[in-house]
Amino acid sequence: YQRRVREFLRMFYKVLLLLSLVLISEALIHRLDIKGDSRRRFFIESFGFEEGGLWKFSVKNVKVPKSVECSFVMQKTPSDPSSFSEDSEDPTSFCSNNNVATQDPFAKFSVKDDDKELEFNQTIRGPVFVRGFYRTDFVCCPADQASESFSVSFNLQLIQKNIIRGEDCYLPAGEIFLPTMYGVLFLVWVIVLLIWVVAFMCGAKKVLGIHYLMTILVFLKLCTVCFKAVEQHFLKTNGVPGGWEIIYYIFTFLKGITLFVVVALIGTGWTFLKPFLSDREKNIFLVVIPLQVIDNIALVIIEEQAPGYRAWFTWKDIFLLVDIICCGAILMPIIWSIKHLRDASQADGKAVTNMEKLKLFRQFYLLVVAYIYFTRIIVYLLDATIAFDIKWVCKLCYEVAALLFFCTGYKFRPVENNPYFHVEEDGQELDKKEANTENREDN
Repeated sequence: YQRRVREFLRMFYKVLLLLSLVLISEALIHRLDIKGDSRRRFFIESFGFEEGGLWKFSVKNVKVPKSVECSFVMQKTPSDPSSFSEDSEDPTSFCSNNNVATQDPFAKFSVKDDDKELEFNQTIRGPVFVRGFYRTDFVCCPADQASESFSVSFNLQLIQKNIIRGEDCYLPAGEIFLPTMYGVLFLVWVIVLLIWVVAFMCGAKKVLGIHYLMTILVFLKLCTVCFKAVEQHFLKTNGVPGGWEIIYYIFTFLKGITLFVVVALIGTGWTFLKPFLSDREKNIFLVVIPLQVIDNIALVIIEEQAPGYRAWFTWKDIFLLVDIICCGAILMPIIWSIKHLRDASQADGKAVTNMEKLKLFRQFYLLVVAYIYFTRIIVYLLDATIAFDIKWVCKLCYEVAALLFFCTGYKFRPVENNPYFHVEEDGQELDKKEANTENREDN
């Protein structure tokens, strides 16, 4: 088992190195290189514009069939289309009599074969173009929509920005306040870390290994919020993160893995109820943690790519589903611990102590389920439907949910009167009983 852990750590360091080399992000100045693409329509990007915002793109090395009308279309949309699959709409709905059909307000810029370099721009200014969500699509309308096949190629650079009090702001209208919001949250996490260390860790008579892991987790979360604030500041002012996204993603990666480990270890009762992990608990770690590592890396790489690439939405949905599956898998140790405590509560002289622990485990289980459901589903749905100028509310809801969930660590603080620490004197006998039960179940 120790050998497999060492192999996992070596793989982990290699992954961090690969992650730092792969992440070369163009941020809100988007680049998209399309080669031999046969899709009739695909979504490129969306943006929340304030009055006076600028939409500008340059395209070069265009290769399109002469019999096909190809255009870049910018049009207003009621919600953020980047949250939905590009297959949610019929591509032919954009074409009418071999022409691109759009809804007002819209801007259409046609391209032709062998166009070396073209530049287009559109200012968001009334009465036609008003503030709101705008999406950019590439649409091809062949003469014979039923049978004609074709492919297109081009290189695109898209710049979208708002003008706030005469200064360029590359963040969407609903995310302009994100740098300030994350800065305030950073101060909140500093206070949380100080309270945890000073009030609970320092001077405590019984500090276990899991408490040090919990402290590391809070520190990583603090660093994640800090570097997110810095990244958003550079995105707002320059349109590119200036390399800060690499540091942010590394700390996000470390925080995510540490969170999974801490939740799973608390669920197993490691160092609280027993000093070791059972075989099936080890198997959960050996499967879920590497899978979560791969999933986090894949989601980072996908997020850094433009949605216009083929199958972008499909792969994003797949890895989001994998993330939810991993979250569900770490609930299993909690369920096993609840079952173990329920059985142990029937032993003579231990009913009161074990029932207190059982109550704590049940509360922890419900909190984990609520956190997973809210951050993986509710926040996603909210982000897909909320108004363009209050998109920051989704980020705030996610961060507040994370803060409240981390505060549940108070239930497992290192104090002597915590019922979670009342380990039975004959714990080895109970552990042997649990191991025998697992062997019977496996057989």
